Amino acid sequence: MDSVVQLVNRLQSAATLLGDNAASAGDKSLPSLWELLPSIVVIGGQSSGKSSVLEAVVGKDFLPRGTGIVTRRPLVLQLVHLDDPSAREYGEFLHNNHEKIYSFDTIRDEIEAETMRYLKAKGKAVAPEPIQLTVFSPNVPNLTLVDMPGLTKVPIDGQPKSIVRELEDMARSYIKGDNAIILAVTPANADLATSDALHLAREVDPAGDRTIGVLTKLDIMDPGTNARDVLEGQAVRLKHGWIGIVNRGQADIMSKVPMADARRKELEFFKASPHYGGLKNVGTGFLSGKLSMHLINAIRKQLPVIQHSINDGIVDMERELEALGGPGATTRGAMVHLVLQLCRQFEEAFAKSVDGGKGGGEQILTVFERRLTENIRQLEFRKLLEPQNVKRIVEEADGYQPHLIAPEMGYRRLLQECLVLFKGPADIAVEEVHAILRQIVARTIAGEECKQLAQYTQLKREIATCAANALETMKEEARKMVLTLVEMERSYLTAEVFKEILQQNGRSESGEVIRTLSGRQVEDSMEDGTPADQHMRKIAVHVSAYITHVRTQLKQTIPKAIVHCLVLQAKKRLLDKLHADVAEGEDGRLKRMLAEDESTLKRREQLSHRLRLLRKAAEEVNAVY
Repeated sequence: MDSVVQLVNRLQSAATLLGDNAASAGDKSLPSLWELLPSIVVIGGQSSGKSSVLEAVVGKDFLPRGTGIVTRRPLVLQLVHLDDPSAREYGEFLHNNHEKIYSFDTIRDEIEAETMRYLKAKGKAVAPEPIQLTVFSPNVPNLTLVDMPGLTKVPIDGQPKSIVRELEDMARSYIKGDNAIILAVTPANADLATSDALHLAREVDPAGDRTIGVLTKLDIMDPGTNARDVLEGQAVRLKHGWIGIVNRGQADIMSKVPMADARRKELEFFKASPHYGGLKNVGTGFLSGKLSMHLINAIRKQLPVIQHSINDGIVDMERELEALGGPGATTRGAMVHLVLQLCRQFEEAFAKSVDGGKGGGEQILTVFERRLTENIRQLEFRKLLEPQNVKRIVEEADGYQPHLIAPEMGYRRLLQECLVLFKGPADIAVEEVHAILRQIVARTIAGEECKQLAQYTQLKREIATCAANALETMKEEARKMVLTLVEMERSYLTAEVFKEILQQNGRSESGEVIRTLSGRQVEDSMEDGTPADQHMRKIAVHVSAYITHVRTQLKQTIPKAIVHCLVLQAKKRLLDKLHADVAEGEDGRLKRMLAEDESTLKRREQLSHRLRLLRKAAEEVNAVY
């Protein structure tokens, strides 16, 4: 199981390197590897002997010492046992790229220097982001400990009042997880009822299932008192019991008494003490062994959960990252591909909406079948075909020589003035279809099928602009076409239609009844009156019948022209200009197109970093299994 402990060490290192620790585990939108890993977190009040306990386990002086708040950041201390008893001991810091440091005095200096570098940069007095140190030695067990800054009840050293709450919140964040094993260090010469460590441990672990008690400074208790009842679990019960420790005295620390001598003196104290004789749960050696076995058992129990959670996390994050467009395009080829892919998604969704029903093709069909018909029906042909107006136009067309039989020039002039009115409804139909297509563009860009576009604000804007410009150009082409259709009807009057109107007694060659704009038959429209009035009325009726014929024609050809010049072209080449710009664009422009909004960019980076962490973790776990 030692290899499994080392596996957890490597996973903790990977997590720390990518910013996944107890301080960052509050973001529940990202799976936390740190929360899955069993760890022993050491908490205690200032001057509780916490540092001495850790140094005794390692067998070296390496922690900063002094008065007040000495430890200002958590220290993840990974102990790796070396099988070779003659191997040289050394330490490695994660932030120093695992540079081997053989002097433990230098290790202490680096802990202090790295703490101050970070705190100065952040402008803080304490910080929850950990320093990670790995110690390799033949004299240590395979074990991982997280040393927390000491708890305090009052601010000291000119620290802000908030420091008390900050230290407590920091410790709480590291011990609240279900996989945190709490090592609560309390001095024996203080009242256990006021122990900061026990108070915080009970808050997050009320049943004591995750708490191990360490009682320090047993050798300096008041004469006549002892802590045997605590060590035997009679006074303050903890599921995993208490361990008694004798710390090195200040004189031993100052004179740098070897740690081996300090351990020997500790054992001699317990053997010679009438109060602690026969107890097995005393001494630094017992503490190291108990912690190592406790951690191994916790890891053995947790490994299947770790493997399952890592795999689930990878799947979930890959799915979310894919929804954001993948890890992100960096090369020119990848950027071009991504832009064109997003353009294609938009074009396909736009075409689907145009061909679809409500909100798309249905609206366009309404323009053709209802709006165009209504607008044509409302045209004021009646005024133009009043006898007085007909007479005026005919006489003006005849000039100085009146017509002999049929006023052909009058007919033509009257028809041209009537037919030009069709330009209005034709133009309106183009504008209305154009407006519908603009609405579909806006709806498509914001729609579910183009949700990936939401993160690329600039590209989204360029697609909208390109589509708007293309639709404007196509609208003008469609307008020219429909107005040309009207001009064609004005420019060339179909003689065969007039022959049918004049010669077929109100019926076409197919037998179909020829009707005027009012829906009456041609012959029924002739009324009594003077010969001159009847003559003008007949001209008006014939013109009305011809306009009815043209109206039928244009109601069919105007929609065809709009569909051909505007609708189909929009489906085919709405983003052609953008495609060309992308193909010819420089890398800088492509990057600007793919610039994401800050929240999306941050989320993509978070996902990419955490996914990289979990993939590495999966490789480590699979290698062990």
